[in-house]
Amino acid sequence: MKILLSILFFSSLSQAKSSDYRGLAFLNEHLRIGLGMAYSKLETGSDVGNYFLLSQANPRLEVIYDTGAQESFKQRYEFYVKRELFRPENNALRVKSNLEHTNYGLSWEPLWMTEGQGFAYGFKFAAKAGTIISEIPDPFNVNGDIATRYSGEGGLSFTWYGQTVAKFPLSLNLEILYSQNLLDNSVLTYYNGLVYRFSLEFDFKKKTLFSGWNLRAFYEYEDVKNTYKNFVDKDIGFMVHKVFIF
Repeated sequence: MKILLSILFFSSLSQAKSSDYRGLAFLNEHLRIGLGMAYSKLETGSDVGNYFLLSQANPRLEVIYDTGAQESFKQRYEFYVKRELFRPENNALRVKSNLEHTNYGLSWEPLWMTEGQGFAYGFKFAAKAGTIISEIPDPFNVNGDIATRYSGEGGLSFTWYGQTVAKFPLSLNLEILYSQNLLDNSVLTYYNGLVYRFSLEFDFKKKTLFSGWNLRAFYEYEDVKNTYKNFVDKDIGFMVHKVFIF
């Protein structure tokens, strides 16, 4: 939060004139291909206290396609894949699976832009495979385990566009989604929940050394009910994208 406040303090996020945005990547049809790293934390309650699982640095690949703004409307399609390997935070507990898991997701966003093109709002629909805690330790067993949960998501998406004091494009993104459980191979029974995503994106404008590159920092929080207690998945990471404008 302190980092975010610092960025906001040194950046100008007030709505600029629409002419200031012309020629920027987010208004044009473009493709972004990115690589980055993320860290995940899984949490649920147990009879021996909360059971936490921490991931190593997860490599993540993203492909994002924007149709570009036409009559204040555009669409975004996104696909990602990541690898995760978890360990218990408490060394007295164990996780049965010590293999890497591959997770992935696909989404579609129809977005409408305001007249000044400094704000976009719309919907997001997604499907994904994610890691969940399948088994929890108890006073007689120190082992827990993980599994894969397949879910569908739907909700609202908001984006604020602005510029830094050096007039580099900057955007803040917020998503609030309902998570519908579709299928899992968990011992615990999983139900539905909510997903919150926040990201900060920074584009290098034209005629600079790093022109055509995009940086994105993100945080995701998912809260899902299961038969024992709520399950929480936290994900934080950083991406570097190459941007191809058409």
